[in-house]
Amino acid sequence: MAELAFSQRFLRELAEWEGNASPSEVALLDETLARIAENPSLPGRFPSFYEPATPSYLYRCETVLIHYRPRGDAVDFLNLFFERVGRR
Repeated sequence: MAELAFSQRFLRELAEWEGNASPSEVALLDETLARIAENPSLPGRFPSFYEPATPSYLYRCETVLIHYRPRGDAVDFLNLFFERVGRR
């Protein structure tokens, strides 16, 4: 399993998302993060084209989109995209 690193932004987004998520959604996200850590080349990922010099990927997990970057024996989790309830 790769070493995991979480950006401050990812952690803020995760905390906000968890405030509205069900226990089963949280468990599914945890399982998905572990699967990405085990295999950053997980089938179903797609390139983000965010910064071509340091490729990163997006992976959908139900209602969230995980933005991450493999880095040698590590995985950096960069963003967690989700619909913010009650915001426009």
